[in-house]
Amino acid sequence: MDIKIPVDGLVFQPELSTTQVPIALGAGGLFAAANNIATITFNAAHGLTLNPVAGTMPNYFVTFNGVTGQTGVGTLNGPVFPILAIPSATTILLWTTITAAVMTAANCVPIFICPFTPQNVSAMAGGGPTQTIAGTVTPFPPPNNYAALVSINAGNNCAPIYNPDNTSVIQLPGQPTLATTPVYRSLGPPAASQQVWFSGAAICLSVQAGGSGTKVSVIN
Repeated sequence: MDIKIPVDGLVFQPELSTTQVPIALGAGGLFAAANNIATITFNAAHGLTLNPVAGTMPNYFVTFNGVTGQTGVGTLNGPVFPILAIPSATTILLWTTITAAVMTAANCVPIFICPFTPQNVSAMAGGGPTQTIAGTVTPFPPPNNYAALVSINAGNNCAPIYNPDNTSVIQLPGQPTLATTPVYRSLGPPAASQQVWFSGAAICLSVQAGGSGTKVSVIN
């Protein structure tokens, strides 16, 4: 339970629960691309959703590790990819300039809060880019992560990290996929409860799946 003390000028984002951890694609993991839209196939149900039940984290962003045999432009290991669609319980769609990849040893890592870098101008002005899902324009949460002071209370499946050189650009459609895996530094391992404060625009902060646990909440 979080005790929230009302303070003038603060905005409390709703606390959201999640039990997601990095997802192994498994022996049946596949990558198939056509016209820069990649279909990622998992060996079993991935559990990702764009429309969660109330109080639960959505999945707007993912990254990967362990991908091999990549051809085309860029890498899937490390960059932040918006999920364009979830056609089935075992597939997701992404925009990428990668043309082929071996996914059987790869992990898909849900990103609960992504770094909004200066390259994404709308992130600094409006709290992040948007995507259109089934005709509905949806903002990427949390909407006020650019505020002057940000506090994140993370449960034990949430690994707070940051990108020190601001190279972790969100891979929006139309952009070439990053050629080099962004550098990330850990702010601490997943723990039962941890709090991270960021002073100034929290443009390089990210919170991603990293264990097996509970909640993430944001105070601006």
